[in-house]
Amino acid sequence: MALKIRTAKKLAIFFSSIAREKSISILKHFSINSMEAIASEIRSLGTIPQDVQVAIFEEISGKLVQGVDPSGGEDVAWQILHGVIGEDEARKLLERAKPRKPKPFSTITAVSGQDLATILSNEQPATAAIILGFFPPKKVGEVLSFLEEEVREEIIVRLALDREADNEVVERIEEIFVEKVTSSVNPTEEDEKTNLGGPEFVAEIFQGVDKTLEEELISSIQEESPELADKIRDMMFTFDDIVRLSDVDVQKILREVPTDKLVLSLRGVKKEVYEKFTKNLSKRARENLEEEMGLMGKVKKSEVENERKAIVGIVRALEAAGEITVSAGEDEDVYV
Repeated sequence: MALKIRTAKKLAIFFSSIAREKSISILKHFSINSMEAIASEIRSLGTIPQDVQVAIFEEISGKLVQGVDPSGGEDVAWQILHGVIGEDEARKLLERAKPRKPKPFSTITAVSGQDLATILSNEQPATAAIILGFFPPKKVGEVLSFLEEEVREEIIVRLALDREADNEVVERIEEIFVEKVTSSVNPTEEDEKTNLGGPEFVAEIFQGVDKTLEEELISSIQEESPELADKIRDMMFTFDDIVRLSDVDVQKILREVPTDKLVLSLRGVKKEVYEKFTKNLSKRARENLEEEMGLMGKVKKSEVENERKAIVGIVRALEAAGEITVSAGEDEDVYV
């Protein structure tokens, strides 16, 4: 009888079928990783058909030990491992071998954003925020675009906050919401609490929505917490992202930045960022910049960061005024 069964499962069947002391004496010669794989298989074993058991014994040892119940389970895995590596290590190994729970709401991530929005529109914003906190940011942006303005503003504010939810609460919400979704449309390490959303999560959401919706939602957060809104903006566009701007836009930025401030901001910067700035300076301005950088002594990292933030602030102001566009692109060189 040819068996198409992976080795770890064959060994699991073999060890759960022979006397425990024999299993222990043999397993002592296995690595921890191998024992973990075998233990995981033993835990998931049900009753083993006799023909399968016989075929495995023929393959492994050619003998079948009589009078032993050929079944697996938690107790069998514990009995074997406890004798091999001791109580503490056996407990740790079995814990690692436990099958991991899938991420909440993972069964409905393929449902369209419009369908999800239709169902979410009947939920409280607090509940909707918990649900969307488990979806990819791009999907969240899609869902928000289909919701009423007032509703999505409430949701985005809640998503922007670092929060936790009891796993039991999340499980109840998931059970109810997934049932609503599956009855309406066709879907195209465990802790006591689960992290939901946060500034970085919302910043990723904004990367996938259009500019109008982004401005609307960030304004909602600004009203609730200006500090949080600024934190999200910092994550959406950083000093290094200036390399994505067109040369013409970089030249407009340079007009607003004093040379001494630019010198500080470029201290220790990535080569491509440095070159993005210097290639948009006139020859004389570039020479002056390089001379000042050569004469500059040690400076505090915080001073450098402050100047970079100030320049990012200039970028935002120019974008808000419609003078530059924060997107990739190259324009013809224009020197200032």
